[in-house]
Amino acid sequence: MSARDDARDAGLLLRFALDHTVTPARNDTYSQLLDRYHADPNLRTSFEETAAGLGVRVLTADRTTGLVLIAEASSPLAVKDTSPWLRIRDAADRMVYGVALGGVAAWCYPNARAVREPGTRRVTAVDVDRLVREHAAAVEAGDIGLDEGLGPAWHQYSMRKQASETRSGQLRRYCTVWMCERVLEMLGAFGLLVPDKTVAPPRADLKVWRSTDRFRAHVAATGGPLAWQTIVQSHVSDRVLFGDDEEDG
Repeated sequence: MSARDDARDAGLLLRFALDHTVTPARNDTYSQLLDRYHADPNLRTSFEETAAGLGVRVLTADRTTGLVLIAEASSPLAVKDTSPWLRIRDAADRMVYGVALGGVAAWCYPNARAVREPGTRRVTAVDVDRLVREHAAAVEAGDIGLDEGLGPAWHQYSMRKQASETRSGQLRRYCTVWMCERVLEMLGAFGLLVPDKTVAPPRADLKVWRSTDRFRAHVAATGGPLAWQTIVQSHVSDRVLFGDDEEDG
């Protein structure tokens, strides 16, 4: 292979890596390029240099998920606009969404072992809200201490209505279950969660989701959202999650 061939294949491999809907198991070209990425140092070097120039690095590269990437905040490939999913009016909304994101990660990966081992878990907005509220109640009661600066976020969450409905029976915007669903939809848009249609949702206006190894790779490599770290370090997650009948798939 010439340097030009390696550059072309590195670009094609990057294209596959940026498309979470494509996996090596379902695309022969992607599968062959991934094999070369592992076996051919020239292609791997070409790919990593190209990725580094774009402010991107590899989190994991395996046959199941393919190449999973993460972008630096300054990268042109970083997600800078979450408005298609998250409706943020002010700093308080931003804090609630941040806690909800940590709650999703904590429901799917309640401890360090879960982050290291392959496996998936069903999750709904009701699940996430229940976990966060149990933790928020323990914080309010003084049973759990928080790092400096985290208190207002948990307080904002606990002060919001859990599930308020419109006259038509739909969840009102900015109740916490509605906000948790927006976070789940955002994660689904990036392939970190996938819809699970094998079970009925808790409400007609919610979905059931299932975590992916792509999501696990992100949490494992980045340490997860700070709110996730806070939840998994407490005993609340053990009580809520391991008292649940849900099994990993």
